[in-house]
Formats: sequence, C-alpha cells, structure tokens
Amino acid sequence: MKFNQIIAPSMKELFIKQIEALILSGQLKVGEKLPTERELASEMKISRTIVNLGLTELRNKGFIEIVPRKGAFVADYARNGKLDTLISIINFNGGRFDKKTVNSIMEFRRINEGEGTYLAAKYRTDEDVATLRDILDDVRTCDDEMEIAQKLFKFHHVILCASTNNIFPLVYNAFESFFLKLISALFSYCDKDAILTKLDSLVDAIENHDCDLARSKIETIIHNGILDINTHCVNYAIY
Repeated sequence: MKFNQIIAPSMKELFIKQIEALILSGQLKVGEKLPTERELASEMKISRTIVNLGLTELRNKGFIEIVPRKGAFVADYARNGKLDTLISIINFNGGRFDKKTVNSIMEFRRINEGEGTYLAAKYRTDEDVATLRDILDDVRTCDDEMEIAQKLFKFHHVILCASTNNIFPLVYNAFESFFLKLISALFSYCDKDAILTKLDSLVDAIENHDCDLARSKIETIIHNGILDINTHCVNYAIY
C-alpha cells in the first residue's frame, strides 16, 4: 500500500480561505470595506506580504475589489466572479450548499448538458457509445452509493467529451464534488433500475444520432433531479 505525502496548506491559503468564508457566509457584506493590510496582518498574526498576495488572489477570484488609495472592498462575486469563484463556493462549508445555490447549479447543468448532449449525439463515435453502455452495466452491479456517483459522474463526462467541445467537460469538472454528494444522496432512496432505464434510453438516442431527442432526455432527467433534490435532500449534506 502506498501512502501519499501530506502537504499542509500555506499561510496564504489559510488567509484566503478565512476571508472567503467570511464573504460566503455573509459576515462580510457586498460593498463592505476590509481592514487595511497592516490591520489584517496585525490581527491575524501574519506578514503583510501574505496579506497582499492573498488579497490579490481574492481579487482575481472576484471576491474583492481593490480601489487605489481607498482600500479593499467586498465585491459582488455572484456578478463578477469566475470559475475559481464557483469552485470556492462549491468547497465552502464542507460541501454543504444552500437551496438557491443547488438549484442554480442544477439549472446551469440542465442548459449546459442539454447542448453538450445534443452535440454528443451528432459527433459521437462507436467507442463513446460502448463506453457509456459499459459504465451503466457497471452501475447495475454496484451497491455502494458513492461508487455509483463516481461512475455516473464519468458517464456524464464521457457524453460531454463526445460533444467535441473542449469547454463543456472542463466546466463540468468544476462540479465534481457537488455531483458526487448529490448523486450519492439521491441513490439512497431512488429506484436505481428506473434511473438506469432512462439513461439507457438516453444512450439509445445518442447512438442513433437523434440530437433533439438526446437533448430532451437529458434535460428531463436533470429537471426531475431538481424536483427530487427539493423534495428529499433537506436532511443530507447538500443543504
């Protein structure tokens, strides 16, 4: 058995994580002015260099705005954020999400994967179809909810890769931790056979190059997922 090296987070990473948490939890409000670099360094017992580097990265992520000769202010990250901002939101608070964020992510998935699946049906190869069917066969023989989630994450990833659009799978990867928590929770009560029947039908549409049907099926699957989440997931580590 091989054990991986444990690497402790740097002081800059800890500083960024703390400020992000204060912003995402609402303790620091949009437009609120942060203390000066000197004050932050003194209060947090770290160097001004670490504070400066951390604030620069927080600005790049869309969490703060630095105004020359005025200071750092909390930015409207929902409007000005980037993919790094999204990843921070997903990782915030141990992977728990508020209901609005969950529904926003799922709606984005519905639109994003709808178009990606349309293109996958258009450009898929025989190898893509075979891989999708192999994954579903593996899910049928699997009883562990997290393993099922990992296999289905790969299933959707294969579809987006088959679209030949390089951006779809890259964006999808940002949702991995969210997706795994969500699917493992859903499969604790969902009818696995019923879901697999729907996914088999989706693969059929992709195999037959029926782009419109494939898009419709994935959009329906994700829409039903939104309804299931809002009905059943209150008691899970989703929100």
